[in-house]
Amino acid sequence: MTFIKARPRLTAILSVAAFGSVAIYFTRRHFDRSCPRIPITDLPQSSACRYLLERAGESPTQKPWGMETSTLLASWSGGDKTHWVPSFTAHQVEVPLSLLAGYGASSNQDNVAKHDAHHLMQNFVAAFLDARATGPEATFLDKSRPSLSFMPASMLFGDRAFPGAFMLGTWSSTTGASIQPLDLPSDAIKPVSEFFSNRDVIQGSEVDTAGAVMYWKFPDGLVKSVDQAASYGCPWRLMEGGFQEFIVERVSDEKARLTYVTIECSNIHPEGQATRDFKRLPWVLYEAHVLYAQSLLAKAISQLGKPTCVE
Repeated sequence: MTFIKARPRLTAILSVAAFGSVAIYFTRRHFDRSCPRIPITDLPQSSACRYLLERAGESPTQKPWGMETSTLLASWSGGDKTHWVPSFTAHQVEVPLSLLAGYGASSNQDNVAKHDAHHLMQNFVAAFLDARATGPEATFLDKSRPSLSFMPASMLFGDRAFPGAFMLGTWSSTTGASIQPLDLPSDAIKPVSEFFSNRDVIQGSEVDTAGAVMYWKFPDGLVKSVDQAASYGCPWRLMEGGFQEFIVERVSDEKARLTYVTIECSNIHPEGQATRDFKRLPWVLYEAHVLYAQSLLAKAISQLGKPTCVE
């Protein structure tokens, strides 16, 4: 009691920290049950992000968060292997197929067409973006709400001069359509690293499966500032950008399986330095990133049950 009276500010800080830790713990337990994370081996074989990360190549010496192994990547413009994936997380849930089929523009399609995985995937992406736009991050990320487009390089949210997210492409195991990175227009904002077509792993799926991949970038100036701090001894670095994949598997006439994948990319030769640098964000911030991804997926699922205006 004497300690509390003598140090009221310290006591208040410790109390807030204690209550905050408890809240985070129970929030994490809730999301781990409702939106559990899965290993990369549980992704469908046709997943474009899985194909990117498991493609044969040189492995980094540093173990990434969320995976046992990874592979080095070239920059988008090609050349030597200059990038790596410092973190990966994927989350998977099952929802009633009718709930997913009834959301978004494809709900106006006939009953057969709107239940295939390709249309269900479009609804999943629409619900995700609609839900994300209601969060606090939208106040500084979204200067406008562009119409949803699945055309390569279409802006999904953010801004071309600020952190922005863009469509890379879509794929479908039924139609055989695959991610084609070269389809990006010449004047488009480009991803930070190479991305491969998943054409070779599309065929042979026993389940109607479809997906969409988006890419995002941080402003070059922000990344450079953090890289400079790292060069002076800071133990952490910032990712340059990354990819997110939205996958729908039609597992039955009643259920659809949704998978949300996110991977981040960093340059191992920041500012052209010769030695490789595998610095990354600390583990606690990675776990915060996982929690954020779970919250976004949970909001998207909740969004599926809300009415939507169809243009």
